[in-house]
Amino acid sequence: MFNFFGEGGFPGHQHEQEEPVDTEGMYKALGVQKTASATEIKKAYRKMAMRHHPDKGGDEETFKGITKAYDILSDEKKKELYDQYGEKGVERGAEGGGGGGGMDPSDLFSFFGGGGGGGRRGPKKGKDVLFRLKVSLEDLYNGASKKLRLTKQVICKPCKGEGGSGVSKCHKCKGRGVRVVIRQLGPGMIQQMQMACDDCKGEGEIIPAGKRCEHCRGEKTQKVKKTLEVHVEKGMKHGQKVVFRGESDESPGIQPGDVVVVLEQNEHEYFVRKTQHLFYKKKISLLESLTGFSHYIEHLDGRVLKVVSDEDTVYEPNCVKCVRDEGMPNERNPFLRGNLYIEYDVEFPNTPLTGNAKKQLLKLLPGGDEESTDASKEDIETVNLSNVDMNVERARWQEEARGRGEAYDEDEQGGNQQASCRAQ
Repeated sequence: MFNFFGEGGFPGHQHEQEEPVDTEGMYKALGVQKTASATEIKKAYRKMAMRHHPDKGGDEETFKGITKAYDILSDEKKKELYDQYGEKGVERGAEGGGGGGGMDPSDLFSFFGGGGGGGRRGPKKGKDVLFRLKVSLEDLYNGASKKLRLTKQVICKPCKGEGGSGVSKCHKCKGRGVRVVIRQLGPGMIQQMQMACDDCKGEGEIIPAGKRCEHCRGEKTQKVKKTLEVHVEKGMKHGQKVVFRGESDESPGIQPGDVVVVLEQNEHEYFVRKTQHLFYKKKISLLESLTGFSHYIEHLDGRVLKVVSDEDTVYEPNCVKCVRDEGMPNERNPFLRGNLYIEYDVEFPNTPLTGNAKKQLLKLLPGGDEESTDASKEDIETVNLSNVDMNVERARWQEEARGRGEAYDEDEQGGNQQASCRAQ
């Protein structure tokens, strides 16, 4: 970022620089001398903030002035600007991208036990870690417990995350880990950059040679293996998350993130789940569709259901029947269950019937008489049937319609319709 400064080496008009500049008011607000150290400024701020906080009966404007003074004097860059150019210099420096950041104003509420509705914001939270856990439909139906083994970073216990003994704040960057470098680009123009401190490698601290922790070698953290037990509750769904708070990687001064486990259901061989319901397909013969049948279904919990067809009912192809309360359990109340829907696919014979069999069926089944017509024999033409794939046919219709410059509009009534079971 480029900051364009005036002739005096600081942003502003010449007449503003000639006016008297107050460079002592902030120190007076905290009751300290200009030579006060950072520690003395911080102690003075705590004392003054306790005395003048509105929740303690103090004056609100005085309290705001104290907070503003501390915000400037606790920041090395802002303090330097204030000592030279006063409060206006700090404001213009901020506009130009200068200044770092001392204690956040909200931190002062920690002195009063979180009073005043503010409260300490706390350490920065680390990143969450995402794991995908494969589960079966049986696991989601019955509930299950799964082991998740992971390698995570934890704070080194022997050195308590210090990295060693004799650790000191880096003097070059004042413990920030970064330095502000200003370069003169030309008359009245400078460039201000922020870069990692080369002395401490951006850590803000320096560990003397030979004083590094033997366990973490100065890294402050170690890698450990941990096992988490994931409880899959009855009725959970594909894509649902199980969260382990604070189980992600640890780092000094950073609140650990979460381990988020996402359930991924494997496809089942027989059942399909839709919300709280289960769908099952069963093939039956043409004879069974006409005369009745019974079959068995092994459920997800190991029970075997015997399904018996309704009497005096013709089961047409793709008709659907329902078994109440045999679907998936409700997660909040496992005693409540969805339904089990069974779709019956009627298989027709692959080989033509013999003459004898045809005669027998003609006697048993209705509708076997030849259809009559009023047309004369000369107007009747015999045609043959051919096999057809309707998907291919529809694609050909669309292509022909485009060739004629027309829009193909398929009759909605001509699509596949779900059959229902018809009583005899």
